[in-house]
Amino acid sequence: MVSPNQSKPKTETSVVHTESGDVRITQPAGHKGRKPRVTVLLEPDDLVREQAAGFISFLREHAVVGLAVGFIIGLQAQTLMKQLLDSFITPLLDVWLGKDLINHQFIVGSGSNAVAFTWGKFVYALVNFSFVLLFIYVIIRLFKLDKLDKPKKSKK
Repeated sequence: MVSPNQSKPKTETSVVHTESGDVRITQPAGHKGRKPRVTVLLEPDDLVREQAAGFISFLREHAVVGLAVGFIIGLQAQTLMKQLLDSFITPLLDVWLGKDLINHQFIVGSGSNAVAFTWGKFVYALVNFSFVLLFIYVIIRLFKLDKLDKPKKSKK
């Protein structure tokens, strides 16, 4: 911090026009041994282009677009599977196992120590999980996605 009796050290600033753009050179006055600080002055359009290029490079480098596409496809597959289960599989289970399966439970203990185990909800969750796994397996085999990431064997 500079006291009121002291003056701030003076700097010499100059702007040099070059073919690639303007450059501002700042150097403390009276300090010829120090290296000057060079700042490239870019036009606002150049700054926007530079930032956009950096962002696009980041997206490409980290495969963010592929990740986003995979995430969106996964959400849609989840919606499709939920609808398949709600429309077809759950009614079939209701016919085979009874309409009230989700409310089936057994109670262990008595009085205030009684605990209810809702096994019907577990059966529905297990069926849901099984069908999702089957669906993923079929999609991977159908589109031959299991062959994409296998490394090529090198011949020696």
